[in-house]
Amino acid sequence: MSNKLLSLVALFVISLLALPTALALNAGNFGWSVEVNGDEVIFGNEVRVWDNPLTATVETDEEVFLNGGLVPVPSISVEEGQAIDIKVTLDTFDGVAATDIELEARIKGYEYSARESLSDSTPLFDIAANTQKTKTLSLTLPRNLEKQVYWLHLTLDSANSASIEAIVKLNVEPTRHGVGINDVSFSPGNTIKAGRSLLTTVLLENFGDKDEDDVKVTVAIPELGVSAVEYVDPALDNGAMDVNYEDVPEMFLPIPATAAAGDYNVEVTVEYDRFEEVKDTYVIHVLANEQFQPADEETLVLAVGPETQNVQAGQTARYAIALTNAGSKSRAYLLSSSTGTWATVALSNSLVVLEPGKNTVVYVDVTASADAALGTQTVPVAISANNEVLETVNLGATVTAAPQAVSNSNVSLRTGLEIALIVLVVVLVIIGLIIGFSRLRKDDDEEEKKYY
Repeated sequence: MSNKLLSLVALFVISLLALPTALALNAGNFGWSVEVNGDEVIFGNEVRVWDNPLTATVETDEEVFLNGGLVPVPSISVEEGQAIDIKVTLDTFDGVAATDIELEARIKGYEYSARESLSDSTPLFDIAANTQKTKTLSLTLPRNLEKQVYWLHLTLDSANSASIEAIVKLNVEPTRHGVGINDVSFSPGNTIKAGRSLLTTVLLENFGDKDEDDVKVTVAIPELGVSAVEYVDPALDNGAMDVNYEDVPEMFLPIPATAAAGDYNVEVTVEYDRFEEVKDTYVIHVLANEQFQPADEETLVLAVGPETQNVQAGQTARYAIALTNAGSKSRAYLLSSSTGTWATVALSNSLVVLEPGKNTVVYVDVTASADAALGTQTVPVAISANNEVLETVNLGATVTAAPQAVSNSNVSLRTGLEIALIVLVVVLVIIGLIIGFSRLRKDDDEEEKKYY
């Protein structure tokens, strides 16, 4: 029994030793392959373990001092303002796996790194034994770097071991041609009322190595169809290798008076070096100009009383048309009518100007000719605004024979008018109530909007 037990224990130990193990990070268990912007970086022995985190690093143009020895550092050329894409491929050796590790890329030596971070890192990841895994990181160099040499540190970390670090020297070259939009300001601000002009001020920067002539700046609001163009003159120089700033002459954008309220994109485009272009987009808010908004639809409310009457040949029938402006601004209405030879038409008022919510009554007197043919006739009354016919009211008149006694006709006419006026008053009261309730509800809705 004891021999069998020893055999089982030995088999168990051998099985454990045969399994991949997850140990602390060790530079000897990893192989590195690094590409920067597609260019392969060749490493020698510079991938080291930081055995003592307190050991100082002395950087020279070609080497770094790590743990007691100078190590050659591979270098690569990049441009200011350039995006740096880093691809790191890790290989594990000797059956060793790694768990909960992270990879970080950081550029050191930048004066403003506290406010503008030049680093990127991966989430925690695992890598199995004897396998390969690739991770990508990305950094963007500032456009105003002061030095010509910076150091890209690639660090592999875990919670329970020292770091493994690779260092790449970055030879930073100035961009040959580089113009950027440093700042854009609007006056009177980012909110403007339709019908006014938007003053735009643009500040350019030349972070390239060359002077720029004929720099064209365009400010436009495509949705409103307005734009302005200015040229930078004299040349936008490079400020002796430093960033040079230049104010563009102020540009005015007239906002159409009929522009609807809402947000609009303002596009600022800078063209330079013949084929180069940079563009930024900003947002302004336009307030509607009530005086120039399109006419409200269906704001005219009409009431007619009565629409059809009997009129005796040679006599006059009076109709009443009530007009109500249910819109939000004053409107002018023009009334006109015409008939054939059977009658003549007279309007008590052919031009009516109504403020919002107001109404008035226009009387239409239709006098049938003495020889008018008996039967039903139509009297059209057209109501127009802004040279557009809004409504046409067709009044009906049934011509009857003249009575033998004139007094009876007068009584009939007076009775008809009294009835018509009573009906019209009732209609106006109803219209007034409808408009009043609708305006009250509108005010309530506006109060709720303001509250929220």
